[in-house]
Amino acid sequence: MHTRSAHIAHWFPAIALFACTANEPRPLTIREDYAVTPDSVRLYYRVAGDADETVIAPFALFHGSALDSLARGRRIVTYDPRGRGRSDSLPPERVSFDLLLGDLETVRRAVGAERVTIIGWSGGGMETFVYAMRNPDRVTRLVQLAPVAPRFTPYGGVMMQDRALRTDTVALAALRQREAAGEFASDREGYCRARRAIDSPALFADTSRWRITPEVCVYPNEWPERLAPMFGALFATLGDFDWRDSLPRVTIPRLVIHGAADNTPLEGNREWVRGQPNARLVVIDGAGHWPHYEQPARTLAAIATFLAGAWPADTVRAP
Repeated sequence: MHTRSAHIAHWFPAIALFACTANEPRPLTIREDYAVTPDSVRLYYRVAGDADETVIAPFALFHGSALDSLARGRRIVTYDPRGRGRSDSLPPERVSFDLLLGDLETVRRAVGAERVTIIGWSGGGMETFVYAMRNPDRVTRLVQLAPVAPRFTPYGGVMMQDRALRTDTVALAALRQREAAGEFASDREGYCRARRAIDSPALFADTSRWRITPEVCVYPNEWPERLAPMFGALFATLGDFDWRDSLPRVTIPRLVIHGAADNTPLEGNREWVRGQPNARLVVIDGAGHWPHYEQPARTLAAIATFLAGAWPADTVRAP
């Protein structure tokens, strides 16, 4: 575990996010801790709020405090999967799809929640669907936030091609030359930041706004040379996945949120809800792969309505 996170091994005092007056809600509590998996991996997690209803969302490093507004009357638990963010570093051979599902289960147990709602962003939107399918007695509702499509072919290739087309290839080539010349040999965090400045704009509807997401290069787990072998190991266990035949097995309410400018085409994410009576889709204009950052008001309002037990007004079914 790197030094930046060494001090986060206990519960922190409550952090006031709102002024305390007689007419305003009491402060929202923020707590941080680590859960330990059956194979002894320490997973960082963050809890916003202290109500009984629990919502779990993988990738604390990306969500930051963006979901905290949902914590009134419930608690929002975000966490970093193994080898990511503030969780323990580990070799690629200790990463697999099944182990990531186990990490979610470890966090659920650590926070003492019998049944949870889940918000799965990006690849986590697919991962949490499978968790819900395998643990039907544990999940009450599922938000798939800017998920990858339910099948890799053809949408995985389409997604990566779209990101490549939106990337400044001249700047990328120049950065690679600087790295080859040894400019970043002793500054891997600097290289991560430089690479992020090139890769991130392709995920946004407004490319100039890519800095609104949390700075993740402070975590050595997120440096490109560490992520590449981790993703390689993960994808090797996923294969050419296709979950379409499994959709009827998940009967809990599912809300799929798609950024209109996401790299995954709309048709790909329509497949998550097509023919499913308890699943609906909402499209967020002016957003790419980060709807809760680019269009937070509309995105979080849709999620809040869904968490409260209703469908947002602008959701659609796919017959």
